Amino acid sequence: MKKVSLLFLFLFIACGAQETVELTAGEDIYVARCSACHQADFSGRAGPSLKTADVLAMPDSYWLQTILNGKGSMPAVRITEEQAQLVIDYVRESN
Repeated sequence: MKKVSLLFLFLFIACGAQETVELTAGEDIYVARCSACHQADFSGRAGPSLKTADVLAMPDSYWLQTILNGKGSMPAVRITEEQAQLVIDYVRESN
């Protein structure tokens, strides 16, 4: 029992010692948080395509509300407003 406790403690400390990497580029945030549903090329999968003129014409305020609070089947994404704006800028600039 003591060996298991020590092993658990060692693993807990080792995992907790890992440096947290903060994503600061729109592309990095998009790849990490959005591409699973919207695809790397914005074509959509579980989430809608982000390439259509209708979607791209939406104001930033709409995008921010949707990203940060969720809408329909899209859950809220746990990122800051500044990170969400970086994603919006990245999507707009890449289309």
